[in-house]
Amino acid sequence: MPLRGRFTPPGDKSVSHRLILMALLARGEMLVRGLSDCDDVASSLRCFRALGGKAVEGQDGLRLTGLDRAWPAMPESGEIDLDCANSGTTMRLLTGILAGAPGRYVLTGDAPHSRRPLERVAEPQRLVGAQGSTGGGTPPLTLEGGKVSSVEYALKDASAQVKGAVLLAGLSAADGGPTVVTERAATRAHTERLLDFFKARVTVEGLRISVWPGTLEFKDSFQSPADPSSAAFFLTAAAIIPDSRVTAENVLLSPGRTGFLRALDRMGAHVSITLKSDTPEPVGDATVEYAGPLRGTEVAAEDVPSMIDEVPVLALAATQAEGRTVFRNVDELRIKETDRLMSIRHQLGALGARIKVEGDDLVVDGPTTFIIPETLDSGSDHRLAMTLSLALLAAKAKIPILGAESISISYPGFETQLEALCRG
Repeated sequence: MPLRGRFTPPGDKSVSHRLILMALLARGEMLVRGLSDCDDVASSLRCFRALGGKAVEGQDGLRLTGLDRAWPAMPESGEIDLDCANSGTTMRLLTGILAGAPGRYVLTGDAPHSRRPLERVAEPQRLVGAQGSTGGGTPPLTLEGGKVSSVEYALKDASAQVKGAVLLAGLSAADGGPTVVTERAATRAHTERLLDFFKARVTVEGLRISVWPGTLEFKDSFQSPADPSSAAFFLTAAAIIPDSRVTAENVLLSPGRTGFLRALDRMGAHVSITLKSDTPEPVGDATVEYAGPLRGTEVAAEDVPSMIDEVPVLALAATQAEGRTVFRNVDELRIKETDRLMSIRHQLGALGARIKVEGDDLVVDGPTTFIIPETLDSGSDHRLAMTLSLALLAAKAKIPILGAESISISYPGFETQLEALCRG
């Protein structure tokens, strides 16, 4: 069944997290429209309020009042518990924000989150002066804020979350000097763009980002762009299902988030972009139209950060492409909600795909003639669950997907939107 029509995805998850959590370091009041309504962003909002932040929801959006580091008094227990549920972004960014906050904070996650490594973000916070300890390298994280010092930190892995945490800690540096983060490969730049938008002193020189201590100044209002990672599922499905043409409206189009569109273009899909605005992030419409069978491609390691969340659905596209598709150095997928790399292999393999993991590379040989098992299992991984839903649409099959309820983590209206696009 072809997918046809225009749709607006939910608000961008990465931007929504940062808008809410950066309010802890900001002055003023801001009306925010278009925030993501997913479970992960709800975790950031819950933690913001637990730290004394004021957020009032109304018909016109969410009105955030900056806390300006007016940290709450410690309860009798001597610590504040912050439940981040399944949201890794919430926990990782909070480590930077709370590095300069007096008191003791315990950051916890749900069962899947508590298996994800946290030491790579706790370690740089110890360098800036906070005292952080993890539960054997995974959540919970106990963090005691203190006097933050500026540092120069070279990221060991390509991680926008770790980069953002270090930069946000730098806003509280007591010595007045710049905190500098050097990346190995460019990652999504939402933190530094928003820092600039909210009048922080920040500079970007290639892969070297510097920020000076100070207070953020809120604007009167902010319209969050739509989430390209959510849009990617329907746009990619349009590339593999004949007669499909789908347009995602008002999506964030920064280069660090649109690698999947560049990959689909190389594979032979008809991809077009209309830019509408460029401040503080590029925003516009993205259209993908079926243009015949796809062809295999190679995704280089340096391109992976720009499409890391889209690898599952791109792997589905690769199963329908002529020839071999290789995703290089996608080991970051091993530390998502599941070992996403192995889950992709097992579940697409259950559908008949010739797919394998070679070291840290994912290799897919197409095209695939689907076979239909009795069930599929997403492992409660929201991105894998959406990928499998679209695989079954392409295969014209209906079978149970275990863990499909996890889709609400990032895209609560996914099934409704899918039905609407199927109706054309």
